[in-house]
Amino acid sequence: MIDIQLVSQACLSRVKLGQSLKTVFPQELEKLCDKNDQPAVKNTVYGALRYLGYLEFSLDSLVSKRPNGLVSLLLISIYLIEYSRSANHAVVNAAVSSAKQMGFVKLAGLVNAVLRNYLRQQSKIKKNACDHDVANLQHQAWWVQKIRQAYPSQAEDIFSTSLQHPNLALRVNTRSTSLEEYLRLLDDQNIMWERPEQIWADAAVILTQPVSVHQIPGFFEGLVSVQDVGAQMTATRLDLRPGQRVLDACAAPGGKTCHILELEDVYVTATDKDPERIIRVRENLDRLSLAAETQAADISDTEAWWDGELYDRILLDVPCSASGVVRRHPDVKWIRREKDIDSFVKQQRSLLSVAWKVLLKGGKLLYTTCSIFPDENENQVKWFLKEQSDAKLDPIYAAQNGHLILPNDSHDGFFHALFEKK
Repeated sequence: MIDIQLVSQACLSRVKLGQSLKTVFPQELEKLCDKNDQPAVKNTVYGALRYLGYLEFSLDSLVSKRPNGLVSLLLISIYLIEYSRSANHAVVNAAVSSAKQMGFVKLAGLVNAVLRNYLRQQSKIKKNACDHDVANLQHQAWWVQKIRQAYPSQAEDIFSTSLQHPNLALRVNTRSTSLEEYLRLLDDQNIMWERPEQIWADAAVILTQPVSVHQIPGFFEGLVSVQDVGAQMTATRLDLRPGQRVLDACAAPGGKTCHILELEDVYVTATDKDPERIIRVRENLDRLSLAAETQAADISDTEAWWDGELYDRILLDVPCSASGVVRRHPDVKWIRREKDIDSFVKQQRSLLSVAWKVLLKGGKLLYTTCSIFPDENENQVKWFLKEQSDAKLDPIYAAQNGHLILPNDSHDGFFHALFEKK
């Protein structure tokens, strides 16, 4: 318990400074704690980030001045008292010991007093939190306002969904096996599963019990990939035909790249500006026995990667706020700033303009985000149609300026818009 709270507060401190969990995990965990303790630390940090609004509200209710250096430890400890099965006295004792190990021997008594005061005022604090949006809905105030403005009748469901533990969804590689055969394999190994209701997810299966990657049957043999059910919609929307040239821009880590190749015999170029992330694409291709041209390049610099031949299809999965996937990445809803949205919008428009130049006439470009903010979705579609006179939106998407799926207990939130070049 001592090590878990100590390491968890160190990880939370880094997130509160603006670093993403992708940066904090897994390198820092390997430095800070034993491998056997890493799952417990991850669960604790993820849980604290899901409920950080309430934890911050609670701490502010207990102290008039936050003790420098001990804030994250107190937040982690309040989380464990409120949301875990740990015994309250064990959490308090471990927090006191952790404070001493951190060098705050003189403040160990304060840690003890704050946490015991929380135990006394727990009911009152929880009641007061109901009238505080950030504490009650677990998102920053500006984020709450944006969601309520865009989805007044669905906002509460969106916020509650973000607190759920996401399911583990798989995409069956139909080039290597059939869905039916794979489901029998799961049954043979007594792994519980269910099929999603979404009509587009014809190769998807959801595991209804916790399973590590090493326990997924056939994963390393290329029979399946881990991919959210909502993300499995993307490749199916490209309207692929055999022999087409396809560009997957911003491709890492390669889930959609591989799905494209599983669906159709096409020639794929997968690019990503991060050389380390393009390695992930290659690893996934190799695992699934698929082939594509991969390039570590920024698509904005066409001279560095483009061979001059236009593409029949382009998948443009742009960098975005990730507001649709916060149940998987709860750090996002705290490290993101409102001004970041404008930066993403500018970047998305730049990428759209560049990608459009390398698309064949009569070709199609699928614009996608894992955002649910209209600024990055419908508003971008409107802008692009005004900007490009030779662009038209696929009729299926025209009524709503794209197709948005909001996050729920089956999938994350995603947006798609399919453009055709006249």
